[in-house]
Amino acid sequence: MEKTDLIGKAQTEGRTVLTEAEAKSLLGRYGVPVVSESVAADGEGAVFTARAIGFPAVLKGLGVKLTHKTERGLVRLNLQDEEEVRRAAREIGKAAGSDLEGYLVQPMLTGRREFVAGFIRDVQFGPLVMFGLGGILTEALHDVTFRIAPFDEQEADRMLAEIRATTLLGAFRGEAPVDREALVRSLVGLSRLGVEHPEIAEVDINPLLVGPDGAVTAVDALVILSRQPVPDRSFLNGASLEDPRSFLDSMLAPKSIAVIGASRSKEESWMSLMGIIARFGFKGRLYPINPKAEEIDGHKAYPNLGALPEPADLVIVSVAAPRVPAALRDCVASGHRNVHIFSAGFKETGEEEGIRLQQEIEAIAAEGGLRVIGPNCMGIYNPKALIATWEPAPRRSGPVAFVSQSGGHAGDFTVYASQFGILFSKAISYGNALTLDCTDFLPYLADDDETKIICLYLEGVKDGGKLLRQVRQINRTKPVIIMKGGLTQSGARAVASHTGSLAGGEHLWETFFRQSGAVKVTTLEEMADVLQAFLHLGAPRGRQVCVIGTGGGIGVSAADSFGRVDLDLPPLTEETRAALSEFIPAAGNMIRNPVDAGIAFSDPKVLEKTLRILSSDPRIDMIVVSLHLDWFFNIAQGSHIVNLARHLGSEGRKFTSGKPLAVSWRCYRTDSGIEQTRQAVQQELITAGVPVYEGLPRTAFALSRVAQYHEYWRTAHPFR
Repeated sequence: MEKTDLIGKAQTEGRTVLTEAEAKSLLGRYGVPVVSESVAADGEGAVFTARAIGFPAVLKGLGVKLTHKTERGLVRLNLQDEEEVRRAAREIGKAAGSDLEGYLVQPMLTGRREFVAGFIRDVQFGPLVMFGLGGILTEALHDVTFRIAPFDEQEADRMLAEIRATTLLGAFRGEAPVDREALVRSLVGLSRLGVEHPEIAEVDINPLLVGPDGAVTAVDALVILSRQPVPDRSFLNGASLEDPRSFLDSMLAPKSIAVIGASRSKEESWMSLMGIIARFGFKGRLYPINPKAEEIDGHKAYPNLGALPEPADLVIVSVAAPRVPAALRDCVASGHRNVHIFSAGFKETGEEEGIRLQQEIEAIAAEGGLRVIGPNCMGIYNPKALIATWEPAPRRSGPVAFVSQSGGHAGDFTVYASQFGILFSKAISYGNALTLDCTDFLPYLADDDETKIICLYLEGVKDGGKLLRQVRQINRTKPVIIMKGGLTQSGARAVASHTGSLAGGEHLWETFFRQSGAVKVTTLEEMADVLQAFLHLGAPRGRQVCVIGTGGGIGVSAADSFGRVDLDLPPLTEETRAALSEFIPAAGNMIRNPVDAGIAFSDPKVLEKTLRILSSDPRIDMIVVSLHLDWFFNIAQGSHIVNLARHLGSEGRKFTSGKPLAVSWRCYRTDSGIEQTRQAVQQELITAGVPVYEGLPRTAFALSRVAQYHEYWRTAHPFR
């Protein structure tokens, strides 16, 4: 029977589960090595079949309702002769009762290693293929790894190396190594099965038994079909079925803006979008839409969009949620398709009325072909085009783009990051993603010459597979840094109440980062730290770091900080130590790694010499200068360390042999003037483009993310 016939037969019969025999037949056609077996109609047929297969044999009950055979006592192993098969058939028949439809007869295979494979279908990402330690240990140890389908043989092979029990794949207690090619074929086959058959909800192969000769055999399998019809996912793209790049220019850099709900209030509150746009210096034409006003803030007001003297490039809707449907109908009627809905009060509330309103505006947008940013979002920040829909916002532009599902994060991060010299080409807050999702903005930013690095804050995504493909492609030339909200159970609840999105599980998103090469951060502070490194550090050739600073305690803290993020502090070569020993005395110093040498900070020329020697060490890939401001403040009331920072950012960095350089500082005193010194040191380095961090842990984290990114694309291996 063809594979599609197996599924069709089950669906015709109203079944959501294939029998074990059907499941194995289907999987075998997709490259999974299944056990050779036969179906018998009754006990005597089972005896006859077992005699033909040979003893010892395995007997299982077969039936569409018999999905958990072991728990129901429907499996008999190691049957040695015909009488044992006959007895087992009677016992299985009694245990199964009317659910029994026949018997499955298999040869008794032996093996001490068991693995598990399968997939589940995620609503956002589609088939999620699993591999790991199997048998009774699957649920106990949770030693599994995942991949989002589709993927190739290379990706499947990486999965094998990611489980903790990977040593079991090699030679084991006198048994041959596992046939890795068979496992790879099985995983790729599952990937293909999941993609080609969206009607399959879940596949479970447990165990994949490994024989003494290393051969892999699926001895049990379960295939579950979806209870619901396969949904039409075309609606996910909404208006973005057209290429978003064709209209995002006019949305993100409009020459004219209409604001529905513009207020006559003179208060400069954050709710007054007209005022915010005007105060930021927008040079285009502003059209307030308010039927009760003739003029607002010096601009002629209009009763509706149809009364405008020209079509507006962007319509901003800022009215109470119940009035939004009427505003969108006005957009449709007047031919305005580019819309930003600032208003909140939709599905993010979790309330029946909010959900109903979201469904209503979704239908209006779909019918009218509207391109909607929002609802429940702050909107757009494009400093070069002099447009911002929140304040405060920096006026200078830069090379970073930020796409955020949270309006608060968009506003907070653009201000916070600017303290570290990080400036933005564009920032977009898109909220509930009525029609435009993050996957609509990414291709535009990938082609945007002003954008060199893309940051995302995500709570959910409509089409996870599309996001994976986009990020993996874009990430090759423009680093993509992602903060994913809702990875914990509490976070997922918060996500649902914030934008009404599905958060997705932690395993799934870890898989996403592993497959895409995207850079994972968990806070906005981490995002800023990592951005500094990507903007200024350069591409390290490896993970080996040298730290130079002062204070004996730096050795342990540095080793711990860098070790936690898989960076190494290798011992210096004998040549390096000898060269340093010529001018760094042993007393009071440590010429190891980290290097504890206060004398290196006594004079810029000494620091230059130290950096030149350290960077010439072939074991070193990156250099971190650790500044203990409490100590250095005592020299010339802090001016010495400020001058040293200035020199480090200009002439000093030329002595690192082109290797990445970062600075870490620590400060515990609260003396008058020390805070000003800290700010001056940090500003000198930021201005010079040297990444600077408070403390070694933050420094190590940022450097590790850059090293992982470049290692990923250099070796084609995923993040660990």
